Formats: sequence, structure tokens, C-alpha cells
Amino acid sequence: MAAVNAHRNVNRTLSELAAEYGRVEVVRERQEVEPGVYDRLRKRTAAFDGCGGAGAWVRDPDERVLLVDTEEGWAEPAAPRRPEQDYLSCAEEAIREATGIAPVMAGLSHVHVRYVTDWSDRDPLPQPFVVFDARATGEPDGDAAWHARLPEALLYDHLRELPLAD
Repeated sequence: MAAVNAHRNVNRTLSELAAEYGRVEVVRERQEVEPGVYDRLRKRTAAFDGCGGAGAWVRDPDERVLLVDTEEGWAEPAAPRRPEQDYLSCAEEAIREATGIAPVMAGLSHVHVRYVTDWSDRDPLPQPFVVFDARATGEPDGDAAWHARLPEALLYDHLRELPLAD
């Protein structure tokens, strides 16, 4: 039942975003995880009426992009969404916490939906990740840095779609 509710949550999320921002680009991918990870995500989805997260493709006046170095590769600043938290405030908070920079949110970029599966026959569990566009200036803290060119080691392939000024 959790997978059915998760699909409903994704559909509701996409409808709400379309009502607020207009056209919504959706990027879909499957991600296989260990059964224990699937179980934790399923419980979190049921407890929080959906889960997922948000982040932003942040650019500076020189059109460089702000990325955070994670253990698995460079990615946009992002965080899991807390219960009752809206996606926009989740993204803003993620940027401030990961980089020390206060963003100016500029609209919706896309929604990345990962369909989490494991080796069993359980239904794929959709995890919506809402990506906004944002502008910012300043020097980032921690493991974040501005990039004029994308690094080789990116967390996921769709980041290669980031338009940069060359």
C-alpha cells in the first residue's frame, strides 16, 4: 500500500507544482537499492505522507554553478524534505546549510523522480526530488564551490544538463 500512496503523493506534488509554476519537466529514473534501504524509505513515505527532497541549480552573475562535493560525487545543494515542509523552503534551507549562501529563488527547474526498487518483486517506490533555479553571490563554505565547468564526478547524469556559459 505504501507504493500506491507514494505514487499518489508524486501525482499530487506534480499537480501542485504545475498549478504554481506552470509546465513541469519530469525526469524519471530507476534506482536499485538494498532491501533494507527500500524498507526504510517505505516506512518514511508512510509516516510522512510521502518523502523526497528538494535542491536548486544555483548560478552566480558569471553563470557558474554552485555544487557540493559529496562522498558519491558533486551535486546541487539539496536535502530531504521534513514532514509538512514545502519543497521551496526545503531547497532554500539546503542551500544555506550546505554552502552558507543565501539564495534568491528564481523558479522551478524540474522534478527528478527516482523509482526505488530492490531485487524483490515489490512495486517501485517513487521519490520526488524538486529542483529549483536560484541566483546567488558570495563565497561558499565547506565542501561547496562555484564551477565554470562541470566536474567529471557528478552524483547523477542529469546534472550534465546544467547550462553553463562557455
